[in-house]
Amino acid sequence: MLNARLQRILTSCAPARTWWLTAAALALMTAFLLLGIPRLHMHPDEELSYRSTNGDFAFVIHWQQSYQDNQAPGWFLAFAGWRMVVGDAEWTSRVFSILCAMLALAVTARIARRAFRDSPWVGGFAILALIGNGFFFQYALDIRPYPLVMLVTALSFWALQRWLHRPVTRRAMLYGLCIAAMLYVHYLLAFVVVGQALFVLTSRRLTRTVLWQGLVAGALAAALFAPWFPTFVQQVRGLQEVESLSGTARGVAGIGVSTLPTTPDTVTNLILFATNGLPLVFAALLLSGVIVLWRRAGLWLAVTWAFVTPAVYLLVNLAAGVYAPRFVSHAMLGLALIVGAACAFMPRRPRAFPVGRLALIGLAVLQLATFSSTLPSRVPYRDLYAQINASVQPGDVLAFMRAGEDDGFVTWQIRHYLDPALADTLTTDLDAAQASRRVWFVTGALFAEDVQSAFHTLEDTHPVQQVIGDCTRAWCYVAQLMQAPPLREPIVFGGQLPLYGVDVDSVTPSQITARLWWRVEQAPAADYSIGLHLMATDGQLVAQTDGPIRHYDAETIQTSAMQPGRIYMDVRALSLPTELPAGTYRLAVIVYQSWDGARLALPDGTDSFSAAELRLPQ
Repeated sequence: MLNARLQRILTSCAPARTWWLTAAALALMTAFLLLGIPRLHMHPDEELSYRSTNGDFAFVIHWQQSYQDNQAPGWFLAFAGWRMVVGDAEWTSRVFSILCAMLALAVTARIARRAFRDSPWVGGFAILALIGNGFFFQYALDIRPYPLVMLVTALSFWALQRWLHRPVTRRAMLYGLCIAAMLYVHYLLAFVVVGQALFVLTSRRLTRTVLWQGLVAGALAAALFAPWFPTFVQQVRGLQEVESLSGTARGVAGIGVSTLPTTPDTVTNLILFATNGLPLVFAALLLSGVIVLWRRAGLWLAVTWAFVTPAVYLLVNLAAGVYAPRFVSHAMLGLALIVGAACAFMPRRPRAFPVGRLALIGLAVLQLATFSSTLPSRVPYRDLYAQINASVQPGDVLAFMRAGEDDGFVTWQIRHYLDPALADTLTTDLDAAQASRRVWFVTGALFAEDVQSAFHTLEDTHPVQQVIGDCTRAWCYVAQLMQAPPLREPIVFGGQLPLYGVDVDSVTPSQITARLWWRVEQAPAADYSIGLHLMATDGQLVAQTDGPIRHYDAETIQTSAMQPGRIYMDVRALSLPTELPAGTYRLAVIVYQSWDGARLALPDGTDSFSAAELRLPQ
């Protein structure tokens, strides 16, 4: 009797415990996604989201009805409204995606609460099962319809579950409303409805009443979608025409150019993507869930979501181009629901040992360990442009060559992430750029023959000073700072060694770094020593660094070995004495004969070139 009373108390507390666990799991997932935003870079389709919502709601509708896109209007209208309120920064746009995904997870937890009433843990466990999952992460942050696809799909499964639990017309009509919402968000969600219909037809709840109410729900969805149906038909016809002309058509309809054929490799890659490359771990958890929960309708509802609906996509894809991983990203919620239930109901051996919780923790650890490998490899324009901004100086010029200068996606990145003053200087005329002292030469085809030719031409007068980016990964995008000497006319030592100026790069209490620019028309006959000296105002020598040219601080060049016409970048680090008083000092360059100390004179008769006056800090 005492045990029965205790069980009633625990059952009455279950909703409260579920709420707190779900809230904590949602908070943790929200933090994970927000902190992960910098790790995900934009892809070209996301720029199309901005382009198609650059106006009011009427503009968005007109964009779709003028067949400039082949998408349903729901997400674009919602995104346009979000932009009107918070602006169009990438970060705030991804926050909108996160909000949609979090609502989808909350609805999934609500489905879990009804499906598995005797455990308050399933909903929270399902959410936590997606921590570190790259498939979910990528599309939960996508600035495309897929986060909203997750939400409306979750709502449809919730409405379906609610209707089948108590089949009344009102609940069936709510389900029909969810079907219409799905079609207005993404046309291919019709295949989710097919999967749900299969679930209803094979369930033990199928009665004449359910069948009749299902027809009512379908009729309501059709009536609500009818006003947009002509636009949908025209979009399909326009897409078929475009793909027929381009030769990318595949099957009777769909998007052949951006979808994948149904093959064993396609299915395998989907499994690996959905499981973070851990298929055996997920298989073990799923199998344990099926063994323990196979009699529960809630399990098979989740199986329909996780497996049946992707299978429908893949089967239809045999005759039409309708499958890509992004189209079935919503199925990750169903997969998480099964994993969460498996962990919550995992038998305890011994009774007090929390096997399920440890399994969930282990899954999270493994997914976080493999998380980085699941992220897509995209050109990190945001990070690259931020590095350029950190080094930009007034007067810099941006020279693009095959760097996306005609690509709307790249120009969006430039407008949002590159210093506006530098972006305004962007040119594709390298001859015009060469007139500036500092040129950022940017390309996405570094090893192309025409790019290499242009680079070497510019390098003759503007040696490379800094390289940002890479061409050794899945992407290639490089920005090279190319700089001309400070002086157009050189200071010539002894009529043999022309100095084209000095750049002081940094001044600290312990060190001064500078670059000395040398270029000869004919190599000197002797090997001279070059000195960079720091002088006090009274002419006293404070510090010095002497020796041959240190080209880029990596190669020692004797003056007799200098190649005519080549610019040599003599990088010097001048160490300063400790406790050197703050004040004004003079930085000087001398050239002398190392064997007897005789200095080479300048045209004005002096033997020292004053490169700069410096103010040393404390």
